[in-house]
Amino acid sequence: MSKVTIESAGSVGVIKDLTQQKLPPAAWTDAQNVRFLDGAARQFFGHGPAYGAPTITPYHVAQLNISGNSYWLYAGAAKVYAVSVVNGAAVHTNLTRQTAGADVDYTGKQNAWTSTMLSGIPILNPGNEVDPPQRWNLDIAGRFQVLDNWPANTFCKSLRAYKNFLVALNITRGGVNLGYMVKWSSPADPGGVPITWDPSDPTQDAGETDLAEGGDRIVDGLQLRDSFMIYKEQSVWRMDYTGGPFVFSFRKVLGTAGAMNRNCIVELDGVHFVLGSSDVYVHDGQSAVSVLDKVARRALFQDMDTAYTDRAFVFKNPFMNEVFVCYVSVGGTVPNKALVWNYVDKTVSYRDIPNLNHAAFGPVNSTLSDSWASDGDPWESDISSWNGPGFVPNQARVLMASNDAQLLLLDASATFNGTLPMAYLERRGLSFGDATTTKRITGVRLRVTGNVGETVIVRVGGHQTDPFADPEWEAEMEHVIGETIACDCFVDSRYPALRIESGTAAQWLLESYDYDIQPGSRW
Repeated sequence: MSKVTIESAGSVGVIKDLTQQKLPPAAWTDAQNVRFLDGAARQFFGHGPAYGAPTITPYHVAQLNISGNSYWLYAGAAKVYAVSVVNGAAVHTNLTRQTAGADVDYTGKQNAWTSTMLSGIPILNPGNEVDPPQRWNLDIAGRFQVLDNWPANTFCKSLRAYKNFLVALNITRGGVNLGYMVKWSSPADPGGVPITWDPSDPTQDAGETDLAEGGDRIVDGLQLRDSFMIYKEQSVWRMDYTGGPFVFSFRKVLGTAGAMNRNCIVELDGVHFVLGSSDVYVHDGQSAVSVLDKVARRALFQDMDTAYTDRAFVFKNPFMNEVFVCYVSVGGTVPNKALVWNYVDKTVSYRDIPNLNHAAFGPVNSTLSDSWASDGDPWESDISSWNGPGFVPNQARVLMASNDAQLLLLDASATFNGTLPMAYLERRGLSFGDATTTKRITGVRLRVTGNVGETVIVRVGGHQTDPFADPEWEAEMEHVIGETIACDCFVDSRYPALRIESGTAAQWLLESYDYDIQPGSRW
């Protein structure tokens, strides 16, 4: 008998695009609601409500600070609200624009809103051909209003800040869409907004240009270090401040990759992470590298519902070194699944997400995560400590906008909003380097931690001839955390398979594991 030890259960992560029997033994062929972090595989922490019930269904969220207090803006189909904590209670304030004291509703759509900050001033763009960009003066008694000096009868798909300029992308003017146009403002004074967008004013630096090469339209943009990157459907352009009569220079840096939608770009340590129309990649403003090629690129795009790819978006979770690629899986209508990429360990995992329209990273008020009176998890499954902070620091939170009319805090609970999720790891098509022989597996030993006495379920199976066929599973075995040493079995298979899934354990972590194997016969 020989023992095969997998020292780091989370060192490789999930690989779906390569032949199963050729993968290293530490690779998983599928996983759900399990994250790979620091070499281990552990059930994802859950999520729970934050800031009480929102007044509207949130489509977009953005964080800002006013006089040391954290506020979150959330925009929906018709209105915009701000929420903050006052005297320990969440207060939701309507900031929707008004005329003569009456709200003037927006025509908002899912994944159409974009947001940016210019000198501390929040600017929201509905991203349609009806509503111009909106700005707020940070007075909680005030309302959003049309961005000062914005040209009449003009709209843009996305609006972003770059240095002390605002950059509008994919312009509609006078009812005509100018999908290749980049339009920039004059520079704003500190604490103010631009005084003009008029490119004909020789005393100001406002201007516009068309990036018509290639025929693909502009989707979005975001600053990267000292440059501004413009994302078209199939290309990426670099915008740099030069001063002088032209103000900015433009050049194409990538010709075969763009962005799938708005809100599909995040910055990570001097690079952009981008969800494109056929790949997921990072680039430094000059060259790009696919992060999913030969891992899960084809699997990701095959799992997306093609009717709703316009709702896909990304967000970062820096405390866990993660980026979430949120998308609508086949048969859904709202993003319900996320591919999670750990940008330090370079691993891929998957998580169920609660019908998200958007999510953003930023600080939250400490009372949201530290109050035991409001903590709904049972003590035996709770991840927070007595009179201590939640697992994730309050300055490093992710707030999620759910289409179920909820604001939810990521990594704030053991449960998924009160429900224990199904979390599992699965490896099929194991060959242990030799596909010509059968293997007799007589036991599996897990080094798994969690609440003592709770369980995870172990199954061993396999297939004699086809590594891609569904395994023939043996009976379930129960591993009791803190008690079970080995799960004994008797499985003969040319291509063994292993599945580990949640039993009664609310949170569990798999550090390493062993197979007890006896060699079998050849062909």
